Amino acid sequence: GPADRRLRWCVAAMTALMTLPLLAATLTGSLVLLSGALLVAGTATAPTMVTNMTLVQQRTPEGRLNEGMTLAVTGLLGGIGCGSAAGGWAVEHLSPTAAYGVPVTAAAVALLISLVRRTG
Repeated sequence: GPADRRLRWCVAAMTALMTLPLLAATLTGSLVLLSGALLVAGTATAPTMVTNMTLVQQRTPEGRLNEGMTLAVTGLLGGIGCGSAAGGWAVEHLSPTAAYGVPVTAAAVALLISLVRRTG
């Protein structure tokens, strides 16, 4: 389907799947289950990134695609840096298990943004 609609589904899937590592760490403490949950949670990453880049490509004015992609990747890398810092802070000040809430929160915020933003 259209990338606009697909983005919402991808971010919703990412939000749901990111809860699996948090649940595995909280409820079981098993490294084997946690590893499996992390693997499954990561499966929503590629479709979401591809959909985002498709939207950037569709919405960037002709002749400015390089700039649009550069800004999108810069935002992505900045988000990774901020998420890593927030996760590290959570590990040190809360607990390693609680730190799995950081990506869940980030995905939930992204989902809310994708649901309330203007289309078109």
